[in-house]
Amino acid sequence: MTTAVWQRSASLLPQTREPEKESARLVLVAQAFYFIFLMMVFIGQQPFASRTQEELVAMAQDNNGSDLFKQALFIGFALLLTGVQLVRRYPPRYRFTLWPLAIMLGWFFITCSWGVDPFVSFKRAMQQLIVIYITFSALSLIGPERLMQALRYALIVSLVICWVSLPLTPAAVHPPSESDQALVGAWRGFFFHKNIAGAVMALCFMVCVNAWVDTKKWVYVLFAAMAFVFVVGTKSKTSLALSFGILGVCAVYRLLSDSTQRRAILLLLVGIGMVGFLWLYVVYQPTIERLFADPTSFTGRVSIWEVDLAYLKDHPFLGAGFGGFWQVGARSPAFDYLNQEFQLLTAHSHNGYLEILVTTGPIGLILLLISFVALPAWWFLTGANAENRRLMVPAFALWVFVLYQNLLETSFFDKDRQVWVIFLAAMATAHATYKARPQVAWHRRFLQQPETA
Repeated sequence: MTTAVWQRSASLLPQTREPEKESARLVLVAQAFYFIFLMMVFIGQQPFASRTQEELVAMAQDNNGSDLFKQALFIGFALLLTGVQLVRRYPPRYRFTLWPLAIMLGWFFITCSWGVDPFVSFKRAMQQLIVIYITFSALSLIGPERLMQALRYALIVSLVICWVSLPLTPAAVHPPSESDQALVGAWRGFFFHKNIAGAVMALCFMVCVNAWVDTKKWVYVLFAAMAFVFVVGTKSKTSLALSFGILGVCAVYRLLSDSTQRRAILLLLVGIGMVGFLWLYVVYQPTIERLFADPTSFTGRVSIWEVDLAYLKDHPFLGAGFGGFWQVGARSPAFDYLNQEFQLLTAHSHNGYLEILVTTGPIGLILLLISFVALPAWWFLTGANAENRRLMVPAFALWVFVLYQNLLETSFFDKDRQVWVIFLAAMATAHATYKARPQVAWHRRFLQQPETA
């Protein structure tokens, strides 16, 4: 008599074949398209743009998502990548299965219907759809390794341009005409604001450090040092603090790439760090409220948060509609709750989680936490190993940085902002790497047993 026994084996699931030689050109073309797309996003339409008070006011009034050139540019990149998809002769490197993200986008489109200007909200949601499509379409064509490579090259090229611009143009530094005098003298390179420059250069710093660890090429040490010094020059305290903290967490994650249990403890500590902000507020609420009584605390962020919270108190369930709270013309819901004059120029809530809550309601926030926090935490917990850590570790660093940065800034679904596009690339890389990880296969083995009398 025989008995069937299920037994694990170390064999790996079938891997996707390398593209044929005649298809290698398409891979390079798709990677080049994605690199150019990243550079266009990083540099923008008006690098080194001046920032007089009058120009900021005009920009705030015209910021309704009607930039035809930008729309045509993004649609053009989407069509180019779609064309490459149609003529490719090799299997896709990635098939989209991140359905919580698709469901979240669907909910965002639904919320557009009750915004004060549904057409503006719809255009902003369509822009997000196109940016996400470009990222995941490029991923399916070139794979996660080349996607991360294109991102690393784009960050390094941006770093070099920013350094070269410092001695060549005074516009690479915030001018004396700034309405906020705290910005004067801060480095910004070709970026619009020193906080954007600080965040992008901090991400470049972490990517280059991890590239040096993986390749042992000392040129990445030079780039990492350049990026770190530039972060210091931007005077962006949030980015500078996160650079140190997350680099340490990233190093620990790399060391634990072979231990799921230890990675679980590390991810738990990352989550505790975020929850710690709420805990401190509850325990020390009177002291913190006295500290935050000054509306200029955190460079005015507290007073901006008060605008969102006041609106949520009156509209707790559905929100104002995607992209429909700040800068939607004269009917912007935020205008009814402003408490400081400078908020007329405010473009977002300076908190990514609060921004999604005030625009898409609790459902949108829950979908965000599932798609961008819970699921990636599972990927990084169970998907890292010694073979793929050159992809998972830098993606983990970018992921943690943006999660924390959104406590004081708004990056999630923030138009075509640089940090948001980088975050999408990290998410796409992590998900594709997680799906392609070696998996344990189970086989049935029959054992011979003596017959009973």
